[in-house]
Amino acid sequence: MSLTSGLRLTILAGHTLPVPLPFPLADRVRSVTVTESDEERSAFSIVFDAAGPAVLTPFNRASPLAAFSRAVLVLTVGAVPHVLFDGIVTEGRLEPGTGGRKSTWVITGEDLGNLLDREERDVEHAGLDDYPAVLTILAPYAGQGLLPQVIPPPSLDPPLPIDRIPTQHGTDLAHLSALAGRHGYVAYATPGPVPGTSLFYWGPPVRLGAPQPALAVDLGHDSNVKQISFRTEASAPTTVSGNVMDRRTGVQTPVHAPVSLRPPLAAVPFTATNVQQIRTRRLRDGSSNPVTAQARAQGQVEVAADNVSAEGSADGVRYGSVLRARGLVGLRGAGWDHDGLWYAKRVEHTLTMGAYTVGFTLTREGHGSVSPVLPRAAS
Repeated sequence: MSLTSGLRLTILAGHTLPVPLPFPLADRVRSVTVTESDEERSAFSIVFDAAGPAVLTPFNRASPLAAFSRAVLVLTVGAVPHVLFDGIVTEGRLEPGTGGRKSTWVITGEDLGNLLDREERDVEHAGLDDYPAVLTILAPYAGQGLLPQVIPPPSLDPPLPIDRIPTQHGTDLAHLSALAGRHGYVAYATPGPVPGTSLFYWGPPVRLGAPQPALAVDLGHDSNVKQISFRTEASAPTTVSGNVMDRRTGVQTPVHAPVSLRPPLAAVPFTATNVQQIRTRRLRDGSSNPVTAQARAQGQVEVAADNVSAEGSADGVRYGSVLRARGLVGLRGAGWDHDGLWYAKRVEHTLTMGAYTVGFTLTREGHGSVSPVLPRAAS
């Protein structure tokens, strides 16, 4: 379906192989919303006009968008296709029209992380540290188009079976998220690079590499941001310290993680100018291994480091590309304190006939730009 000049949305769905929706169904699409976040599963919602033949219901197994069907959304900007979403239909509901509103069907779903969250299991990962355990858990899902993209943590501590055996109690997704949290990592499924495939990323928040085209505030013809606000949470950053006693040797080792070790996005990190006021947390860790304890302490510091945020919305048509969460993006025109590189933590795409709006939440660890030049959006 053509949304505006140079912007086209293709919806593919099916019980096994996703194929384009039949025209009578695609013609009834009224809006599409896709939400991406590094803290939870991505989700989509498609609103259909319910008037006409009842060819779309959540109970109709003949529908390509029936429960547990695969759904893929491809947004083409100019001549470049972007896989906006790849996931599983999880809900369908009818919203009868009232007060002059038309009746609609709403189909919603989650990304392919849904496949990993269906069965709770009790599993022993004997001899496997976190990194090989993650690869082992993800391997069976490759046949469903979910491929691993796993970054080893800075420190490894292979367990000796005679000493300890790592265990899993819960779904694969819950366990992967718990392992990620120990290292300040994130765990999520991301669509693409081609329709029908997704990557499951397990690693640190992406704060390196080329940033996405810049969001522009109050820059006349170059502006693409509709509204934006900034917030600084003074009590968010922490340091972590404590002691760990090795149960085999009885030696007590101090553990201290004072600052984030992630690549900086801000010229003036908040913790650097407020050292005396930063909260200190005691290390609460069941490990008796100093290497593992230090890694987990550092992980807690990393999770709390980004205390400056920006929330707003942009005109996706003027932006000229597809802003993705879980990566870097530039910001221009907001003044030195807030210009520069940011981490896109959450992005919501809303597409209707003639309009494309992008809501966003950006974060970083302080104020001031470290990037004199940012890539411009193709507005």
